[in-house]
Amino acid sequence: MDPDAKALRSLALGYRLSQALYVFAELGIADALAAGPATAADLALKAGAHEGSLTRLLRLCRAMELVDELPDGTFELTARGTLVRTDVPGSQWPRVRAAGEAWQWDSWGRLLESVTTGRSAFEQHYGSNSFEYFDKTPGVGETMMGRTTEEARRRGAAIAEAFDFRSVQRVADIGGGRGAILGEILSRHKHLGGVLVDLPYAVAGAQEVLAGYGVTERCEVVAGDFRTDMPGEADVCLLSAVVHSWSDADSSALIGRCLERYGKVLVVDEVVDTVEAPIEVLLKDLQLMVFSDGRHRALEEYREMFAAAGARLAGSAPIGKNELLMEGVPAS
Repeated sequence: MDPDAKALRSLALGYRLSQALYVFAELGIADALAAGPATAADLALKAGAHEGSLTRLLRLCRAMELVDELPDGTFELTARGTLVRTDVPGSQWPRVRAAGEAWQWDSWGRLLESVTTGRSAFEQHYGSNSFEYFDKTPGVGETMMGRTTEEARRRGAAIAEAFDFRSVQRVADIGGGRGAILGEILSRHKHLGGVLVDLPYAVAGAQEVLAGYGVTERCEVVAGDFRTDMPGEADVCLLSAVVHSWSDADSSALIGRCLERYGKVLVVDEVVDTVEAPIEVLLKDLQLMVFSDGRHRALEEYREMFAAAGARLAGSAPIGKNELLMEGVPAS
């Protein structure tokens, strides 16, 4: 077969591998194999699956190098498959599971609608943005929140190192989910207090996360919609991985409200020029298009956004690959 034709066929049919990996994760096969090799019958019993169908799935998973099939007919977890366990460092289970859930799968299946209309496919299908949908549909956003919490731990540690908090008394983390970023910051800067603001579904479990950092007494948790309310007293507002999910106009308005309420805003986000960007960056940009009115932006576009909010970019610092911490202050 012509190499280009082979490549196109592989790309066109890649969704089948994604779904197979999702089912492997959803059924907990990696966890079931953690103790050692097992037969398809044993795994089917544990997972509540049909033995014959699971056997066929496992043989595809063998080809995907998630498991090995041993001479005695049992299946054994590989190093790659171990990463789909729920209890190992660097587990990919939350990301894999979220990628295959109906809200994600259905929305990507409507990519054509986003491209032809310029509107979020998720909003067209579900009638609200993803944040509102998760808040109104208990449990649906749980996997995503677990994944973003792990990412937030890494980002929070980097923010705590990159910004000088010595003159700050209290930080408002707006759209901060379960508080891992704020927990990282407060645990490293003992003089700080904080307020965590996000929708009810997002802050569910925040007390447990904050308790893990030993900062619950220094942190107020507020369940609310930051689009309409900016609660709590603070002298710095943090918007981490928030602005990329909103349109230019909505982002500028949000930054403006944060400045008016708190006096200084820290925007932490990916800053990239999508011209000649690698595929993982472009896929993330399409993810934002499918699920929201957001997009990736270059640094100059962030400058323009700050200016539209009546602010200026006072400084920036890298905190990770393609990620910047940008400090916004009133323009005058």
